[in-house]
Amino acid sequence: MQKIGNLIGNMGKMEVLSSKICPKCNREVKRVKMQILGGENKGQWQVIENECDCRLAKETLEAEKQKRLKFFEQFCIIPHELENATLENFQVNYESQAEALERTLDYIDRFTGSENLYYYGRTGRGKTHLAVGLYKLIKDASLTAMFFDVPKLMDTIVASWEKDAGYSESKFMKAVAEVDVLILDDLGVERISEWVDQTLYSILNQRQGKSIIFTSNIHPADLTKRYGERLADRIKNKMTQDQLISISTPESYRTKDLTMYKD
Repeated sequence: MQKIGNLIGNMGKMEVLSSKICPKCNREVKRVKMQILGGENKGQWQVIENECDCRLAKETLEAEKQKRLKFFEQFCIIPHELENATLENFQVNYESQAEALERTLDYIDRFTGSENLYYYGRTGRGKTHLAVGLYKLIKDASLTAMFFDVPKLMDTIVASWEKDAGYSESKFMKAVAEVDVLILDDLGVERISEWVDQTLYSILNQRQGKSIIFTSNIHPADLTKRYGERLADRIKNKMTQDQLISISTPESYRTKDLTMYKD
């Protein structure tokens, strides 16, 4: 259905079929039947409807969101040794790695935007490789994603306090809250402080119902010991057993000199 404003110059007689006031923007929306005055469709009648301001406002907000997320993508740094990492080149040497890859692919198949994942295991077992692979797939699907190791996330927030930072903490936190998928790598290696824990809680709380992917050396059962019950509960956020992915291997990728892989 075309906009009235685009056709009014070519129309003659008009009959109002319906009229209503949009409860959101308070603009009158009319559905009319108009007769075409000239051209190959001369004399024909066409039903058209004008638009309220809601769609334009929604598009403006979405454009602003995309602009904000695009700006903060510059702070998302993939580890250099994993720049070429994908799920396709994830090397499987042990059963737990094969299972982790399979469950990662299942996560993609079932993805609706609200599911979380928690990869855990010792350093060098492939956790971050899988998370990077997911990050790339999410971006390829035209969804928004942000990838931070947790210490870098905290550094980015602290940097916003500088006068010449070019961004504010509130805008950064808004981007983190709005992005389709947030990936938090190396959870648990950040420094321990009340401010760090409170900031993590705030981020997770704002993202209730939106997807977060974690990698950590901390077993889920030990999260309460590290973070306390309130924050541990937010991290696990009702995750099912299928969303807790353990990668346990007798040796690290690094000891095998596979330098393109990181935990």
